[in-house]
Amino acid sequence: MQNTRASVRYAKSLLTLSIEKNVLDEVKADVDMVCKSFDESREISNLYLSPIIPINHKLDITNKIFKGKVNENTLNLLLNLISRKRDNLIESILKKFHELYNTYKNIEESLITSTFSLDVKTLEVVKDFAEKLTKKKISLVNTVDENIVGGFNLKIGDRMIDCTVSNKLNELRKKLINN
Repeated sequence: MQNTRASVRYAKSLLTLSIEKNVLDEVKADVDMVCKSFDESREISNLYLSPIIPINHKLDITNKIFKGKVNENTLNLLLNLISRKRDNLIESILKKFHELYNTYKNIEESLITSTFSLDVKTLEVVKDFAEKLTKKKISLVNTVDENIVGGFNLKIGDRMIDCTVSNKLNELRKKLINN
């Protein structure tokens, strides 16, 4: 990530302003939408990274894409960054905002990987377990990986709970080799 100090400063100011104006959840939704548009379209992402495209073109395109779709604070941040020639930091600022938002709201991101997509009831049980473990709200995402043979792999923040069959087989293989 480029220039992390500047990214943190801009992200903190957006978070503080959103809290003061009581539009935090709206700005969070905007940040998610802008991040999604960057992920889905390399053209949009490359627009802000390119030093060749003139600033006034970037400002016009940004207004056309996001005006009326995002909160004025979010749009003003984007336009301000472009005007100050800091538009190459937009993605890292938005990611930092997401981290700061999660810290402010006491949310821990969690990822469960299994061999198949889990049903809502199972995800709720896992989410409740993770919330008891961390004493935080959990944002749980389910991914599918058929290479783990069976079981699940749960990542909560920086913790990893590996209950996969492939892990158990590897442990058994190591024990057999060492004996």
